[in-house]
Amino acid sequence: MVEDLKTEDEGNHGNDDTRCFILSTLASQGRSKVQCVLCEDYLLVFDRYPLVDGTFFLSPRQHAKFCIEVKVEGRLQFLSCVCMGCLEGVSGKAVSCRFCNANWNGSSLVLGTMYSYDIFAAMPCCVERIKCNSCFKPVLHPVQRLNFFSDYSHMMPCPHCRTLDTHFVKPLGYCFVQRLIRPLSQRP
Repeated sequence: MVEDLKTEDEGNHGNDDTRCFILSTLASQGRSKVQCVLCEDYLLVFDRYPLVDGTFFLSPRQHAKFCIEVKVEGRLQFLSCVCMGCLEGVSGKAVSCRFCNANWNGSSLVLGTMYSYDIFAAMPCCVERIKCNSCFKPVLHPVQRLNFFSDYSHMMPCPHCRTLDTHFVKPLGYCFVQRLIRPLSQRP
C-alpha cells in the first residue's frame, strides 16, 4: 500500500502528522516492529514520541527488502529505520565508509522521529560518495556542498553525462561497512 504524506519542514521533531503517518503506514502493513537497515535488529514501535529507539527516514532507494514503500508529495519513497546502536556506534556497532574509512556518525540525529530525506546520502565524506551513478564522475566539486540535507536525496542531472538520478543515494552495502568494535577489555 502506498500512502501519501505532505511534509512541510525538514525537522519533523515531534510533528503529530508525522507520527500519524508512521503509525498508519505500519498499521496498514500489520507491523508493530521495524528492522534497522544496517544491522537488521528488530525495534518496537511506540505510539508516542520517541516512536522508536532509533530514527526513521525516507529514501528514494529501497535499502532493504523490509523498507516500506510510501508516496510522499507525489514521489515514491521508502520508509526506513536505523537503530540507536548503529546511529551512535554503541553496542559494538560502528559504521564506516568503505572508501575512505571515515566513521559515519548519526548521533546528532534526533531519536524517535522521522527525517524526510536519506540520512546516509546527506553527509558525503569523500569523492566516491558524490559520483554519478552512471558515468562515475563527481557530480559536485569535492569541497562543494548542497544547501540542505534534503537536496542530497533529490533528482539532479550529472554535469558530465546529463543523467538525471538521485546520485548521492547509494546502496548502503556499496558505501558502508559495519565493523564490530571490541571493548577495550577484550583487546590484546
